[in-house]
Amino acid sequence: MAIRDLFDVVRPKGFYRPDIDGVRALAVLAVVAYHYSPGNFPGGFIGVDVFFVISGYLITGILVKAIEDNDFPTFRSLLSDFYQRRIRRIFPSLILVLTACLVIGWLVLFSSEYERLGKYVAAGAGYVENFVLWNEAGYFDHASIDKTLLHLWSLAVEEQFYIAWPLLLWVITRRRWPLLRSIALIAAMTFALNVSLVFGGHITHAFYSPVSRTWELMVGAWLAVAHRHGVTWLSRWSSVQAWGGMALIVAGLSLIEPTSAFPGFWALLPVLGTALIVNAGPNTFLNGRLLSWRPAVWVGLISYPLYLWHWVLLSLMVIVFGDNNPTFRHASRLVLVAVSTLLAWLSYRYFEDPIRRSRRGFTSVGLTAAVSILGVAGLAVYAASGVPDRPASLVSVKAEEYVKSMQLGALADSRDCFNPQTRMTLLQKRGRDAYLPDKWYCEIGDTHSKAVVLAYGDSHARAMIPTLDKYGKATNTRIVFSSIGSCLPLTDVIVRTDYPNACRELSEKVSHFANEARPKAVVLIEAWASYMGTGEIHIQHSSTGAQALRTALNETLGFYQNLGIPVVLMEDNPHQRTSVPKAAIRFAKNPSDKQLNASAVTRPRYEQQQAGANSILKSVASQYSLASVLGVGDALCNADICPWATQHEFLYYDSGHLSEAGSLQVYPVFAAHMNAISRHRP
Repeated sequence: MAIRDLFDVVRPKGFYRPDIDGVRALAVLAVVAYHYSPGNFPGGFIGVDVFFVISGYLITGILVKAIEDNDFPTFRSLLSDFYQRRIRRIFPSLILVLTACLVIGWLVLFSSEYERLGKYVAAGAGYVENFVLWNEAGYFDHASIDKTLLHLWSLAVEEQFYIAWPLLLWVITRRRWPLLRSIALIAAMTFALNVSLVFGGHITHAFYSPVSRTWELMVGAWLAVAHRHGVTWLSRWSSVQAWGGMALIVAGLSLIEPTSAFPGFWALLPVLGTALIVNAGPNTFLNGRLLSWRPAVWVGLISYPLYLWHWVLLSLMVIVFGDNNPTFRHASRLVLVAVSTLLAWLSYRYFEDPIRRSRRGFTSVGLTAAVSILGVAGLAVYAASGVPDRPASLVSVKAEEYVKSMQLGALADSRDCFNPQTRMTLLQKRGRDAYLPDKWYCEIGDTHSKAVVLAYGDSHARAMIPTLDKYGKATNTRIVFSSIGSCLPLTDVIVRTDYPNACRELSEKVSHFANEARPKAVVLIEAWASYMGTGEIHIQHSSTGAQALRTALNETLGFYQNLGIPVVLMEDNPHQRTSVPKAAIRFAKNPSDKQLNASAVTRPRYEQQQAGANSILKSVASQYSLASVLGVGDALCNADICPWATQHEFLYYDSGHLSEAGSLQVYPVFAAHMNAISRHRP
């Protein structure tokens, strides 16, 4: 096949602007660049916002033309035609991708991974991926790369828009409300909601909610109506608009990062930039020459299947083979870009485009049935816990047993003994103004005992719940426990986190509880070294980093010393150098600890990583007779390494947090230390 034949794709019939496909190409390439190299292209995710504007423009143009030309006598017939078009456009490539996910997952994923994939397949088929991801936002939620259909959140937002917008547009036109003003009002209201959510700290809500994203689609909708009605907007400045719009998009790609308060005001850069380019028309040099260049148009035409395939392939590759080798990472990602592009072209040329051009009524019914079946299949996989005993699976049974040990523990992983950060997410109290819920702690161990131990800290404290619970039950002690991820709840310390108010309030609440209940001991569990960087923590603007940690520890230990309460400062557990090395055992018939531990952090490296923090803990604790430091190195390491696994069990939930097995490996030294404190307490 000649190269020119590759680009000789069939373009849509009717009014067609190739430059819009060029903008699509820019958007999808930005997203691919971000996903495949986020360090080099941190703002590439704004390509989705470009897609939203284009979708609003094209869909509204189709609907308004059909309504105003009276092409359909009834609203029902309008909807029927509209949804059949959408189904033929969207479902074919989606069916291919969802089918590939289920088949590949069946063959190569562990049951826990396949269970998660089944949930995402069901959510993707039902166009509710955005709500699933929104609900999952929490500290111990899986990394984005593990969410193979993460990118379908934007497709879900568009589909939800397609459900509501035709009805609302029909009402507006039939009641003869001014269409442009109505669209502008909807855009203004939803933009205000978006900004208020971001400023209120509800960034996850603003990101995934279809309502807070509606204004982006409405900008495109306003342009579509304006163009149809001949409303001119800066018509004498077409070339300036085009280049100005491109400058805004480039500025967004350069300035916006995942840590930005996005969408919010930042989203104006890609949204207004796209609007300016579209409004400039097809006759400017940028639009008519550069964006209408045949290769750019070709990428734009396959942009939808390319968007679907690229993340699925990357996610599955990282899940199955890992991503720890830099050379393999870069080479494999270049190959995946090429494979994604090839699959996108094949999907478009031989599946999507022929089906879209079909006018047989049963095509839409068949496509809908196929997506529904895939959704039900995803639900079945999820309900069956990933179908552990899958025939023809390439994953060995013994490897499955290893991975099953990678869990936090029933209490730590449940919402009964909650992590307040997760609880706040459910209560939609995320952000700088977030405060603890009324029930700020949980009780574990012997919950009916009058003897109380107070334990709190960050996410590493939560990972220690199995040991705390076991100790409480063994010694008839009630453990009052609380934690917030990335939070150092010491006296008067301010942590650079998404939840500074909640961290401060936890410090106040545990101090008040200790003063009132006088527990027999307090246990502080933190990733201490994580807070020693300059700017990570500070004390009333007077000191930062290690000095702030030392000052806060002095004040905290002094407070408990005055109350006569012993305090145990638990040293942090080892942090592994790589992500969980599942690839080492995935296809092994007889996997071993040795295979996993080949990549384990060495004992000297662990001690070096924690030396600074542990030195501060011991130095400060030595000044208080009731304070002590509990080391965990001997429990989790041998003379050479701090292993990933022992006795066929993972000791880690991820690279930094202990699993239930890892936590319980600390139990003997923890119980001995606590018992010694009890014996020597006056």
